[in-house]
Amino acid sequence: MFKLTVYKKVNLSRNLRLFIFIICLLAVGGKIVFAHEKIDDYREAMKLFESGELIAAEKQFQLARKNPFVLDHNQEMDQILSILTPIKEEMEEIDEQGQDYFEENQLAELVQTYERWQENAKNWLAGTAIQQDMYGEMLVKTEMEKDFHDYFSKSKTSLAASLKDPADEESVYQDFMLIPADYYGGDSAKVNEVEALFIQYYSLKMQPLFSNENTSSIVEEGSRQLKMLSTFSMDTEWLKNSLDSNLLRVLTKAMNKEDYAAFAEQATSVKKLPSVMAESKVIAFIETSQNNLLTKAKNLRDNNKFEEALSIYQGLMSLEDTSMQIADAEWEWDKFEPIRVLKRQYPGKEFPQTINSRNIFGAESVVAAISNEGILYIGKLEGQEPMAISETKLVNAPVIEKLVFQNDMSEYPVILIEAKSQQRAHRYLAFEIRNNFSENILDIEANDLAIEAPGQLLLDNPVGKGEAEFAYYERGIDGVYRFIKIKVDYIDISVKEILNYQGMKVRFNGYVQRLNNNQVVLLSEKYNYDRSQYERSYLVVRGVTVPGTNTFRSLIGTFTTYETILDEYGQSIEVPVFTVEKVE
Repeated sequence: MFKLTVYKKVNLSRNLRLFIFIICLLAVGGKIVFAHEKIDDYREAMKLFESGELIAAEKQFQLARKNPFVLDHNQEMDQILSILTPIKEEMEEIDEQGQDYFEENQLAELVQTYERWQENAKNWLAGTAIQQDMYGEMLVKTEMEKDFHDYFSKSKTSLAASLKDPADEESVYQDFMLIPADYYGGDSAKVNEVEALFIQYYSLKMQPLFSNENTSSIVEEGSRQLKMLSTFSMDTEWLKNSLDSNLLRVLTKAMNKEDYAAFAEQATSVKKLPSVMAESKVIAFIETSQNNLLTKAKNLRDNNKFEEALSIYQGLMSLEDTSMQIADAEWEWDKFEPIRVLKRQYPGKEFPQTINSRNIFGAESVVAAISNEGILYIGKLEGQEPMAISETKLVNAPVIEKLVFQNDMSEYPVILIEAKSQQRAHRYLAFEIRNNFSENILDIEANDLAIEAPGQLLLDNPVGKGEAEFAYYERGIDGVYRFIKIKVDYIDISVKEILNYQGMKVRFNGYVQRLNNNQVVLLSEKYNYDRSQYERSYLVVRGVTVPGTNTFRSLIGTFTTYETILDEYGQSIEVPVFTVEKVE
């Protein structure tokens, strides 16, 4: 190895010192440059900070703070960053987590993130003006309010769409409850919105059941919904009212159709409703209808309608044990329907027209029947005695339409027969029952018969006296009904008074004239000298044609309305319309 000369040693030492000097010079120069950069960054950051651009200021402070070559202003910057940076980082993290949780459909975590935001926001807004302003800037930058509004709005929409299966109802409800009230418009609005959604959901599930009228399904689903609504602390009145009205409609329909078996089956299902329905109309209807049906069945038995009574008892079996009532009704049938006894007395005979009653004519049971041969049979039952029977051959063998026991036509029992007529709507025959024989006290043809009072008949258009009128018939000395007088059912008035009797049946006298193809009666007339013409008012006649012109007649009928006709001058006038029933 070469030995260094003194010169070389001196030269090397000088070069080394020069190199070190250059290095130091560069270091000092670099530090000066970085110091200037840091000062510039600091000044820019302070400028942004003082102008209120806090997000940009925070970024610039971070840049300046990273310069390690000078320590100037570090303490001041650290103090500012300790306020700005936590807000910035927290808001960015909340914004990012909120998006992630929403996209991953993690509603509970999304709500927790929202609550974290709200808790921080509460502190920042209660803090210094710088904290408030930084939070405000970050709120705008992250668009967090809009984002969370979208997240929760879409979550509500998604939850509503998922509400399909009863198994999911509780979890969906809980998820709805997780969503903050602010996104419903407040606590009250939240309750109302969720409740309205569930009510709509439940209502839609009930509609097809109501339409199908399957009571068992209605009760099962309705009971389940009542339980769930109570669990959710939601209004149940709408459902109770809906169940009440629809079940009442279904049961009323069965009752109106007299389908007692269907009613009983439906009622049995309805009684399984929870206790909150105990005061409902349908429950009251069941109790009332059940009692009414039992009362009706008893009344039917008392009125000898055993077949109908039995249909009620048998129909109610699924709702109530009616086996005892059925047995009693069957036993009473023979006793209280004596036609069965009469048929046994005359086997082979047919009785197309029969009637029976109890405790009349001095007997416990009475039957009247007409055979195909036109013979009237009257049978009486009293206690255990054999039936006492009388027979009467009917004249001209009328075709019988109806038999009636009548108590107001004589002091004796009467059988009133309604038969077909060749001249009127009906032929009426009445037989007075005395002991074991009968006597004919009425045989007349008319359109209708009514008993106005004991011993007094009102006949509509009878053959003979009183024809085309309502005629009164009363009993003569021999007990036979005869014509007495015509019934007057109208008011006699002057034709000029007709406007006072609209809707009433009246009779008046007047001249029937012809006016432009109309039959009219003059009501008033005066001469108008200004017009040089008569001013007349008329009544137009409808319903009949009165022969001749300017014919004086008595008209019976009713003024009901008005119509417009042309007068003798061709002008329209409004006139009362008189519908005529009879011209005298």
